[in-house]
Amino acid sequence: MRLDFLQNYPTNSQANQILISLTQPNLSPIDPEENARLMQDSKTLATIFGGEYSIPFGFLCAHWTELFLRLAKFYKIACAISNHQQSYEALKLLNFPIHKLIPNKKSGLIEVENVLEAIQKKYECFIIPLANEDILTRNPIEEIKLVLKKHLKKFVLIVDISYASSLNLPIPDILDAHTLFLLNGESLGVLRSHGVIIAKNFFDTQIFPKTLPTPKLFASLIKGLKDLQETSQEDSKNAFYQDLKEKLKDNLNLFAPLENTLPNSLPLRFASIKARNLLQALLIQKIYAINGTQCLYGFFSPSFVLQEMGYTELEARELLSVSYKKNPKALCETLAQTYHQIRTLEI
Repeated sequence: MRLDFLQNYPTNSQANQILISLTQPNLSPIDPEENARLMQDSKTLATIFGGEYSIPFGFLCAHWTELFLRLAKFYKIACAISNHQQSYEALKLLNFPIHKLIPNKKSGLIEVENVLEAIQKKYECFIIPLANEDILTRNPIEEIKLVLKKHLKKFVLIVDISYASSLNLPIPDILDAHTLFLLNGESLGVLRSHGVIIAKNFFDTQIFPKTLPTPKLFASLIKGLKDLQETSQEDSKNAFYQDLKEKLKDNLNLFAPLENTLPNSLPLRFASIKARNLLQALLIQKIYAINGTQCLYGFFSPSFVLQEMGYTELEARELLSVSYKKNPKALCETLAQTYHQIRTLEI
């Protein structure tokens, strides 16, 4: 059983086969037919989200670094630290001043007040995910967009829609000359470092990274979107939490309210333990779970999102960032027993 569905989305072998179905790594620069096909795939992918065209973006630290450097030439950047672990690493590497947009400790959301504070300080570029990493909450992007339009004549809003796309959730109809979408292919089952920026009549194309395109990238992502994993139609997170809460009482809480999280997604807080010990014990029982993306990528450190929100490292270790494909109600007893065993052993 996997409890990391969104964060570790299953690979799509057919989409990846499209990605590598090439006899040469580069298209002919003078073959009109090949280039027309690439442009059409770019358009077809973008149209799914109300855009006009797509350009490659790899989502790794190097790609984020280039994007930040290009943006910083023209704009003061306000960036959600909960956007993507690799964007967070790029910001630490660059070490230049940005306005951190941090999820509110109570709501778990990037709130309008935080955006207004950045506007007052003359920030013009805002990078905000539709859903926050680790705590899996959904930000009020439509409301934020209205605030930006009200207070700024010139601005850039960049929105990561990857998690919402994995769940086939409605994507806000906000693409325009000032707004871009980011879509991570990894969230569609495509191999890492294959994603896109989606644009519609965007006014400042000089900020676009110069990533070399993989010729079948767009076709591969289209296939990934067509073949999204079947998930439960029922959002059972509240029932799952209540069942587990009955067994663990005050030993179980949440890092963000469930009304703000994505379907079947829970930032569970297990009191007074280190998540690694719980994860190792669950793995023996073939239950796969994570503390956060730092854990998922093998960096052996607790959630950077929670620590930026003001939690201590020890408190951040109490997180299990849970998302599932099908209702794991049957796991409640196993989770509770495993937790109690760890507490009894004091590990």
